[in-house]
Amino acid sequence: MAGEFSDAGAFKALDAVTGRATVTSGSSYLALLTAAPNDATTLAGLAEYDATGYSRQAVTWAAPGLNGASLPETSNSGDLTFGPFTAGTGDAVTHCALVSAASGTTGDVLAWWSFDSSRTPATNDSLVVSTGNLKLGVD
Repeated sequence: MAGEFSDAGAFKALDAVTGRATVTSGSSYLALLTAAPNDATTLAGLAEYDATGYSRQAVTWAAPGLNGASLPETSNSGDLTFGPFTAGTGDAVTHCALVSAASGTTGDVLAWWSFDSSRTPATNDSLVVSTGNLKLGVD
């Protein structure tokens, strides 16, 4: 599933490439969402999934390479497992967002994705984003 940079993520990428500002490495986390964000959505504005047992998951990234269309791309280098969810599982998960904070509303939304199909987890269910399925690139 191909992702899209948010405004904040695109600004950080431009700062890094142009050397206009020092961009330090840091952790990034995947958040599950119940509604689509847009490029200007902030952490406080995300419709984040909130079942008991849910937490954002740290993402590790593979080294960038060229995809089949010869465009630069990276993807998650390990499975991301959310849950098991023990209560409050009634909302459908439709999107996800790459964010700069493990929890809370301070930080940036860096990129976002639409899932191919929504899923409403059941109690004691987990959701997994498999290795290589979270793709982020530039063209």
